[in-house]
Amino acid sequence: MKDQDQIQQTNQNLELLFGKFGFSKLTEIQKKASPIILQKKDCLVIAPTGSGKTECSVIPIFSLLKNSKKTGKIKVLYITPLRALNRDVFRRITKYAHNNELSIEIRHGDTTQKERKKITENPPDILITTPETLVILLTQLKMLTALSELEWIVIDEVHELLSSERGSQLSLSVERLDFNSKYPLTRIGLSATVGNYEEAGKFVVGTKRKCEIIRDTSLRKYDVTIKFIEGTISDVAEKIIEYVLELKLDSPVLLFTNTRGEAEFLASILKEKSLIPIELHHGSLSKEVREETEQTLREGKHGIVVCTSSLELGLDIGSVELVIHYGSPRQVSKFIQRIGRSRHNRDESAQGLIITNNADDEFEARAILDRIKEGSIEEQEIHDASLDVLAHHLVGLAMQIGELSVQQAFDIITKAYPFRNLSVEDLVQVLDLLDSNYLIFFDRTKMTFWKKGRAFKYYFENLSTIPDILKFKVFDSVGKKIIGSLDQRFVGDFGDSGNIFVLKGSQWRILNVDEKSFSVNVEPFRGGGITVPYWEGESIPIDYKTSRKVGSFRSKVKNGTLVLTNKIIEKLIFNEIPDENNIVIESNRSHGSVVIHSCLGTKINSTLSTLLSSILSSMLGSVVDSRSDGYRIVLSSRSRISEKLFTEVLKDDYDLHSIVSASLTGTHNVNWRTWCVAKKFGIVGRGAIYERKSARFLYERYSKTPLVREALRELFHDKYDLKNCDIILKKIREDEIHLKWLEVDHFSKLAEPILDHTTKYYSSPANLDKGILDLVKARLEKTKHRLICARCGKWERVFQTSEVKTLICPYCKARQITATYYSDYDLPKIIQKKHQGKKLSPDEKHKFDRAWKVSSLVENFGKTAIIVMSGYGVGADTAARILRNMVDEEHLFRQIYEAERQYVVTRGFWDS
Repeated sequence: MKDQDQIQQTNQNLELLFGKFGFSKLTEIQKKASPIILQKKDCLVIAPTGSGKTECSVIPIFSLLKNSKKTGKIKVLYITPLRALNRDVFRRITKYAHNNELSIEIRHGDTTQKERKKITENPPDILITTPETLVILLTQLKMLTALSELEWIVIDEVHELLSSERGSQLSLSVERLDFNSKYPLTRIGLSATVGNYEEAGKFVVGTKRKCEIIRDTSLRKYDVTIKFIEGTISDVAEKIIEYVLELKLDSPVLLFTNTRGEAEFLASILKEKSLIPIELHHGSLSKEVREETEQTLREGKHGIVVCTSSLELGLDIGSVELVIHYGSPRQVSKFIQRIGRSRHNRDESAQGLIITNNADDEFEARAILDRIKEGSIEEQEIHDASLDVLAHHLVGLAMQIGELSVQQAFDIITKAYPFRNLSVEDLVQVLDLLDSNYLIFFDRTKMTFWKKGRAFKYYFENLSTIPDILKFKVFDSVGKKIIGSLDQRFVGDFGDSGNIFVLKGSQWRILNVDEKSFSVNVEPFRGGGITVPYWEGESIPIDYKTSRKVGSFRSKVKNGTLVLTNKIIEKLIFNEIPDENNIVIESNRSHGSVVIHSCLGTKINSTLSTLLSSILSSMLGSVVDSRSDGYRIVLSSRSRISEKLFTEVLKDDYDLHSIVSASLTGTHNVNWRTWCVAKKFGIVGRGAIYERKSARFLYERYSKTPLVREALRELFHDKYDLKNCDIILKKIREDEIHLKWLEVDHFSKLAEPILDHTTKYYSSPANLDKGILDLVKARLEKTKHRLICARCGKWERVFQTSEVKTLICPYCKARQITATYYSDYDLPKIIQKKHQGKKLSPDEKHKFDRAWKVSSLVENFGKTAIIVMSGYGVGADTAARILRNMVDEEHLFRQIYEAERQYVVTRGFWDS
């Protein structure tokens, strides 16, 4: 009874405390968390967007500080991962601070010098900042003094930091703050839902403390429609407009995409097709543009805001009735964060539309919804002892403290949870590397270290753990205009003069790279025997549980127990369904490729892909290229990969770490990662331009040091899952997961996504946008041809495709007119030679036979044959196939484009 009375009394006190600020009713998480925070206990508060997490922490903290003695020192540090969130939190909590007679300021990268000086000279009671700005404050004497009586630290959006090196960096900053303060810090973490909440709690409080986990376990309802559109991104845009107009909403609509490129592309199409106001919000836009859009949202103005993860976090953007997502959000956590932005009141169902023209996405979105109902969410893997982050903080500690011992540094650092497994040996090796680079002086006799002259410059150039990627403008020296940009990694790996690459759907030959002006000068490239590299950008990984569920849904669709909009599974010509228990392999001998359908998720498939590529290459004696996504792996080689060999390799036993490590040597991934880590160790200067030969040299030079060890550790963390891949291989060996090998003449529709080398906008014929088809058509009609009479060879003329009309020889009246490229002056002579009965050389005979084949197509199909022959790399045999299968004009241009694309991509990868 006494306990019950106490709870009632606490609730009444809380209602009074929150009631002052207009809260008539406390949310579930506020009832649970606020009493614990009032007891000054370290805790992690977990609840979805719109639960009032910020208020449940700051209102109790500020009320406790109201009557404390004013000392002119900072008492509370509130950290958010984004500057925009800093501004938003500042706007929201200032009233709570002022009501408790507390001063509050904000300090981040956009803060003016005048405001910074004011904070330093007259520190506020509460300071809001970012992880990167905190790293600066820890080296400034006046700010260290201002923070010397710090009592509270609130870390907002913990889930956003957990699996990144920014999280590792912040965990060390918190321990340095703790070391600097007279008082033990009370640490409060605020987070959206996470899978591994116990570990997330340890991340917040460190290794030496207990953490109270306070969760809102109620499940929010999601009223989500999932639509699959058979067509292009233009068709998707039309359906979005139709859907929004039908609902007649007064409030703004958020339209999320997974990449900035998709956001830009979709926004531009929507602007063309609709009278609805369209705004754009992503990280590359200026602060002013983003703030203007945020204000538009808060004012509730009608329209669509196309955005990326920039609006995913807890910004207060007012009432949004509907959230649309183009494509699958890929992860349960992203789905909850993004769709959860609608109807911010927790008592209402979140309203969303997921719309896609990708068959995988419909299955995936349904799998994610299913996981939400089960309360299942991805675990976020915390980086284990990031040595480059450690290096930066060791220099920072030397700047903060002066001379300190290895043991003192070790004690501070290992209190941070991501560094709990760090050994003294690792620490000493990092100090050796910093010493050799003149950043610190390391006295190995006394086992102490202190800063050197270069420390200051290095420290402030490496505040961010995110690689500083320089952009190169791409300048068309023929059209005399900028056509786009390439990042330095691409330029460094593929930027040699003469190399060909694809940008915005066209091929370009590199003339030269100008490093002074950061530009790449190019000219258009029209076909030929040089191949184009496949460029894989960073994508959101799909975890094993989601991909396994997708496999299960595939089986349900095939056996009729689940109905989906897209019919990709029903259309499969083979009965074997790749699902959670079956791996189906399509082998196409003529294509020289094998597609493995494996519903195992991004990281396991990436590990399997690397393993298969490495072992098969060594056994076949020729290179086996591989690529993977969450549901497939493709292997391609000039040597045949047989079922017997494939099965033997997959069922063998391996030391995965050794094989994957060995396979990474010399690859673009490891070169780039080595370069980025070398920058963070201060070995490569901030402004240095990436170049693969230099990166390879660094890899070899530092192969036995923490630098390369860290580069490999990061790659393993971000791209591979050795532990779970081992479990899958064991299941394959024990036949718990079955293998089914199929010899096919044509790959299935299910295999298409992995066989595509181009982006979503320029992918398989089904996804080709009408606008792009118009460009293809315009280009083909401008192509020049030399038309020649294949009978007499006397008549010849150069025409653009669009100018071709009557196809009869004015001399011999023959209808056998052939076509060749406009600068082919030899073919008329060869035809005349044949007409005169003279003997042709083997090369001449080959050219004549080809000309006769083309003339046959022109005779039967007229100008249409000339259009088809305008395609890059489209020969007589390919043209014959396209013409025989012609349905209508649109289908014809799709088939020509596909033939051009195949010509480019089936010639293998560049040998870099």
